Amino acid sequence: MIRILIVEDHEMVRDAIASLLGEVPDMEVVATACNIRDALPLLDKHRPDVVLADLALDDGSGTELVRSLGRGRSRRRLLILTGLRDAYAARDALARGAAGYMLKSQRPSDLLQAIRTVAQGNTYIAPEIVTKLATQQAAAAEQASDSPAGLAALSHREHEIFRQIVAGYGSKDISHRLSVSLKTVETHRTSINRKLAVRTTADLIRCALAHGVTVGPRVSCDEGPSDLTVGDRPYAG
Repeated sequence: MIRILIVEDHEMVRDAIASLLGEVPDMEVVATACNIRDALPLLDKHRPDVVLADLALDDGSGTELVRSLGRGRSRRRLLILTGLRDAYAARDALARGAAGYMLKSQRPSDLLQAIRTVAQGNTYIAPEIVTKLATQQAAAAEQASDSPAGLAALSHREHEIFRQIVAGYGSKDISHRLSVSLKTVETHRTSINRKLAVRTTADLIRCALAHGVTVGPRVSCDEGPSDLTVGDRPYAG
């Protein structure tokens, strides 16, 4: 029996996944959570074999659960289920320790296969992402920004803030979503601009597009240097 913890901030999606997996004989949903904060105590309480987590949660990236998964004796693995279809997001998640990367646009049967694959100690990557990883690996090096290290130079927190910016969130929204001060966000933004050798938000967006990073639907490269703020969630991560 594969014991599963679901971490997803959209209630309808969370309930639909739990209902689907509840009908599978070799799987058991032991708990659900809507964010990282609520998920952490459930890891020790229920000791799931697989944590199925969204990548973009209200209080951070689902990959932050990796460190907690490695503390127990049993081998617990993280499977990311996300709407982010870009190769960079997948590379980053896998590099941070995720055992699988699956897209929400895939079929339910693919989800069952992905869960069984990571539960057996193997890695699962969505076929669409496999293709993008293969085709973009060389292109990413050529399309790197003026900074020699490109996006690889960003720290974990800077990477989180970078993705929030190009998704369309302003500094105040990012401060609230990541539970950090506005000053901290602005400090990180300054560091991000320095490391990527950019000056404006528009430059930052162009850098994201060059690396194949998903950009929010309301974000445009024609935007000026002013902060970007949108009224609703720009993408389903």
